[in-house]
Amino acid sequence: MRQVMETELGVPVEQHDDGSRPGMHDLDVIYGEGQRAAVEVRAAVDPESTELWNIVNGRGRWEEHDLAGGWAVHVKPNARRLRRELPPFLRTLERAGIREFPGSATESTSNVVVPAIVSARQRDTKFPGSIYVLLDLPSEQVAGFAAGDGDALSEWLGNFLRDEALADVRQKLARSGAAERHAFVVVSGFSGASFAVTGLLIPSDAPLPIIAPDLPPEVTDVWAASVWDSGVGFRWSSATHRWQRFSKPLPQRVFP
Repeated sequence: MRQVMETELGVPVEQHDDGSRPGMHDLDVIYGEGQRAAVEVRAAVDPESTELWNIVNGRGRWEEHDLAGGWAVHVKPNARRLRRELPPFLRTLERAGIREFPGSATESTSNVVVPAIVSARQRDTKFPGSIYVLLDLPSEQVAGFAAGDGDALSEWLGNFLRDEALADVRQKLARSGAAERHAFVVVSGFSGASFAVTGLLIPSDAPLPIIAPDLPPEVTDVWAASVWDSGVGFRWSSATHRWQRFSKPLPQRVFP
């Protein structure tokens, strides 16, 4: 984020939070002559989806030696006991010769219930015992129509920054005493935002928002960019009172 902001603003951006005391904002924009702007960086991630992703995919390829494997399983984002419950369920399907669930129920599978599983399908695989877990996200988060403007992003950012979960961001910026207080929002694939929002962060020619963001009083400027390799970022400037695009990539990908 520092490199992105330095390139866009043309001035140095320095680390401010050195861990010496609690409640420090992340970065300082150095305008010179003692003028500084405060910056807080926050990732937009849905906690349930991200926690599940880390549980299931944080250990490399999931393989169970006693399964034939090749299972692609769609699960609900709130699934928590998959490591324990999913392998026995798939073993039951394999013993019954069932390669797709839901499908034809048999006596051997009717009493086996894993509520978090939406569907499971077995295909041939080069990796015996392999299980591939996919999140079953709401349709409005994964598909939609291309918008004629970027207003969905403007509206979403205002709501996101006003959420109670972002109270610490607002408090840190207010505590800085800076006239300019920037929030840099990094949007992940598990942000919970609708496709009307995330779809604007995928192409390089997405339309700019027309409306100003309804920011909380602690935030004067806002930046938004996705973790994906494609697309550009958007920022609202309190100095110009307009939206602008900025170039990516971000320094590193740390969110799914």
